[in-house]
Amino acid sequence: MMKGVKMDLLRRVIVFVSLVVAFHVVSLPAQVEEPELPAPEQEQAPCKPENLSVPYDTLAGQTTDLEKIKVWYDFGREYFKIARYEKKPRKYAKPIPYFWRVVLNDPTGTFKVAYSRLVESYMNMGALDSALIAAYRGLEKYPEYATLHYFAGEIFRRQNRIRCAIPHYEALVQSKIEDPKVLKNYWAVLAGMYFEIGDPRAIEAQQKVVALDPADAEASALLARIMERFGQDPLPALEEAFLKDTTNIENARAYGRAAFDTGEYQKALRAYRTIVNQNPEDMDAWMYLARSYEGLDKLQKAIHIYRQILTKQPTHLNALVSLASVYSRMHQFQKARSYIRKALKIDPNYGYAYLVMGQIYEDAVSYCSSRRKKKKGFTYDDKLVYELARAEYKKAARRDPSVATQAEKRYQDLAPFIRTKEDIHMHHRNTIKDPCYKWIQQ
Repeated sequence: MMKGVKMDLLRRVIVFVSLVVAFHVVSLPAQVEEPELPAPEQEQAPCKPENLSVPYDTLAGQTTDLEKIKVWYDFGREYFKIARYEKKPRKYAKPIPYFWRVVLNDPTGTFKVAYSRLVESYMNMGALDSALIAAYRGLEKYPEYATLHYFAGEIFRRQNRIRCAIPHYEALVQSKIEDPKVLKNYWAVLAGMYFEIGDPRAIEAQQKVVALDPADAEASALLARIMERFGQDPLPALEEAFLKDTTNIENARAYGRAAFDTGEYQKALRAYRTIVNQNPEDMDAWMYLARSYEGLDKLQKAIHIYRQILTKQPTHLNALVSLASVYSRMHQFQKARSYIRKALKIDPNYGYAYLVMGQIYEDAVSYCSSRRKKKKGFTYDDKLVYELARAEYKKAARRDPSVATQAEKRYQDLAPFIRTKEDIHMHHRNTIKDPCYKWIQQ
């Protein structure tokens, strides 16, 4: 029966042996979006196995006849197809002896694909160490064989030996790959591995990903996050991601926040306008829109936005207090205080309201003291108002732990500006007489 099968195989005419490389789409490891860089891994074992010998080495030197070698290859390929079709890992043991016989006797490299079939068979059986030996044996003969680099890289990744996997993916991205999607995927994996070991080359690798697919807004956003982790300015990358797809709310939010945090308020405005146009109920975006106007000193526009927020949500504490802060900047202290009172009526323990009330008092001192032409320094009344500010900061620290540290600092910062014992002895009053502060008594 076996003889009949061999004769049948010999009668086949093989015009071309197809080399199929299974390219898998993989994503960047989860560590890329972690807030901190992971510590570099410590790998003790050498990447290349110390002993590459296999029991099948005794099969070497049997023949150089390509027709005979082709018969062995065809047998191995048939068994390989059966194992793949039936999805039974144990059946991958069948083609292994045939493929070893092929690679140990092939003098021309005509059947070098047998190396990749060997590696894949071992991998499907879960025999990763044997798969790695087969891969390195093949790479010794064919160092530019991309398929073997791929498999070696994947084996090391499965074993979490990232430093060993990296050289193989570096070889892959330098190989002659015509499909830009495949090349993009390899660069993406390489960027992820560089990041995983804390290597700043992750930035350059991710830039390659973006260059290969400029329309991929997520890749650009990821580049920005990687750059930020390595201490570089992510704003250009975030802007690029935003401009590629202005309908992507998450990219717009990331870009808007980065622009706001770096004082690029005009850019932040564009990003947050995009968000509120698509989602008018996004209160966070509305708040940043208003704050961006504040950053540009367009206070009336900021007030307009805050009022829009309060029309939608009358109890929005942050909007109430932020509106108070804007009025304070405009020296409308009584109106500013009215919004603080509204916020505290809703939540008496809202620490931010006390912080801003303290700031209102400080703004009032700056305003009133600057209007005096003759007197330099702070007056007794100024010091009384500073004490009112300190009282607000003390309330903030006591009632709201989330602002306690900031409130304590502000409280201490004003210590040099309050009344001394000599001041109290000299003036004998606790009431404020300066007309500039009359709103405080109202």
